[in-house]
Amino acid sequence: MISSASQRLCGRNKLTGLLFVETRTDEKRKLLCKWVEHFYENGRKVQVSVDSTTAAQNIDQLLWTFSQGSFIPHKIVSTATPQPFLEPVAIAVGQRKLQELDVLIADASVGLDIMEEFDLVVHFIVMDDPEKRQESRLLWQAAKERGFQLQHSPYPANLVFPAVASSLSRKS
Repeated sequence: MISSASQRLCGRNKLTGLLFVETRTDEKRKLLCKWVEHFYENGRKVQVSVDSTTAAQNIDQLLWTFSQGSFIPHKIVSTATPQPFLEPVAIAVGQRKLQELDVLIADASVGLDIMEEFDLVVHFIVMDDPEKRQESRLLWQAAKERGFQLQHSPYPANLVFPAVASSLSRKS
């Protein structure tokens, strides 16, 4: 049962799912592309949050090339991009929620207030970076206190999408 306090925190009647996915620095972006593909194939609209234009361009290129058989319509979205737009996947610099997108995949740090605006968020725990691992621990604690529905996908099992993430990834 969802408490009314949790409902107010999320601004709706549904808790945000927050999936913590373990990875290594050198595998993070390819794994990010696999998660984007997973959600796109399940009919979800995805926002990838990055911290720079360079990161946005790198992910844009990877989404075209990471898998030979894959096609994921996407675009880099700036503050000047008119909304709504047609692509089901948007790469956005900075911390903001774009209209009509329900899944957030965080390539960069994103605050809980922004995360709460999505149905589902994927956060990567970079296991070979002690500072980023500690940031992930603190995020887990803060998200738990705020009533997020938390799930953990350990390395290397993250290459098989967890059952809860799969059920959350289907549009209701």
